[in-house]
Amino acid sequence: MFQYDADSDAYLAERNGVLFLCEEPSGELERFAEALAACYERRRSDIARHMLPRLTRIYGDLSAGQLMAALGKPQIDLDRNVITYLEHTLDDVHIFEVEFQGMLEEFLYVSIDG
Repeated sequence: MFQYDADSDAYLAERNGVLFLCEEPSGELERFAEALAACYERRRSDIARHMLPRLTRIYGDLSAGQLMAALGKPQIDLDRNVITYLEHTLDDVHIFEVEFQGMLEEFLYVSIDG
């Protein structure tokens, strides 16, 4: 499932429009990635609602629907349990990250870098 990518110095795999990365692939991480890929679409609106309070400080009023449309392809770091949005359309400067637990059951810190 995972293929080494020298540019990222990580192993990458894409499932259901979600890019996964890890340092050392394993059967356990492959199963985790497959399960996350299966539930990501269901949890997108919850992720967006969790991000909104932090993002409205920078971008003003946004709805969860507007944010979901702007986020682009997610990248999930399986080693850190972090979703990163590098391709969002809100600006060309910031990177958004959301820490999560479990099978996207709980969302923790939202980071805005840039």
